[in-house]
Amino acid sequence: MNTISYWEQQGFGTADWVVVGAGLVGLQSASRIKETYPKVRVVVLDEHAMGNAASLRNAGFACFGSAGEMLDEIARTNELEAVGLYEKRFLGIQKLLGRYGADRIGFQASGGTEVFSTDDEAGLVIAQVSALNKALCGVHGKDAFVVCDMIPTKMNVVKSGVFCPLEGGIQTHLLYRAVREEALRLGVEIYEGMRVADWDETNDFVELHMGNGMKIIAGRLVICTNGFTRRLIPDLAVAPARGQVFVTKAMDVLPFEGIFHADKGYIYFRELGGHRILIGGGRNLDFVGEETMDMVVTDQFRSHLKSYLETVVLPGRTVEFEYEWSGVMGMNENRNPIIGWHSNRVCLAVRMGGMGVALSSWVADEVIEVVKKDLGV
Repeated sequence: MNTISYWEQQGFGTADWVVVGAGLVGLQSASRIKETYPKVRVVVLDEHAMGNAASLRNAGFACFGSAGEMLDEIARTNELEAVGLYEKRFLGIQKLLGRYGADRIGFQASGGTEVFSTDDEAGLVIAQVSALNKALCGVHGKDAFVVCDMIPTKMNVVKSGVFCPLEGGIQTHLLYRAVREEALRLGVEIYEGMRVADWDETNDFVELHMGNGMKIIAGRLVICTNGFTRRLIPDLAVAPARGQVFVTKAMDVLPFEGIFHADKGYIYFRELGGHRILIGGGRNLDFVGEETMDMVVTDQFRSHLKSYLETVVLPGRTVEFEYEWSGVMGMNENRNPIIGWHSNRVCLAVRMGGMGVALSSWVADEVIEVVKKDLGV
């Protein structure tokens, strides 16, 4: 006997488009489809509430890649690939600001600063700043990086850092709210607590099998599950990567503001409201252990990041955490997003490489171009 109610099946039974994943990429992709084809039914499904796999669990950085990250990316790939990925991230932030406005998403044009723990580390990066600026000038027509003085911050770091004047911070909850409100305004239907177990594809439709036993018929399917994609497509070149994040209790006024990167971007921190510090990352401590979809916080990372705050960021002070959480990113040696048709009726928009905030709007625009091309529009 079917345990799904008649009403459930009638309400969810068919849709022209089903987007799996109600994060920043999924909701914006759904919005672009509905915006372009207003008469079609577009349904977004997610097993999590409010995009909490990563879209409401990030650090709120509007960044494109620090100088150290860029050099690391060039070493892993090549300059052309690294610059191309930087440009996608930069354009993505501009698209977010253009569509939603800085105030609506809480954008703070504070710039981003990379700090260094040793002279050797600083020297290697600073020596390449001019070359990086030359390589990136075509993206935005101005220097991406400027050597800066870190002494006023009172951090226990090398006296010279590298400042990126074009970066900033956002308020993650405001960005997600703006993206979600736009989707609903356009008529996108969003349903959470809906886990897609698998699907069968025919020449005419895709039949989704839900974890609760329901079946949904979709004309086409768009998968935007990023770090959880292997649950649906195990052999795809995108691995889960857990990011752990902590926020301190309120403190006295901090001697710095803005967003910061360290250790090739693997550690990141920022001030919140002038009285708290958010810190996250450290994934390079245990790449294998952090390749997981288990959204928990571990003692190893809590201790490591607390020690970093107390010895580097606020030397000599004791900090206590009030918030702690983790989210799951989608990673690969190739950090470029995967966007395109997986099969005749299943499209992919996954693998944000830890930069989902920056890439999301750019990716959504690419998705609709892929769709329009397939439909001959």
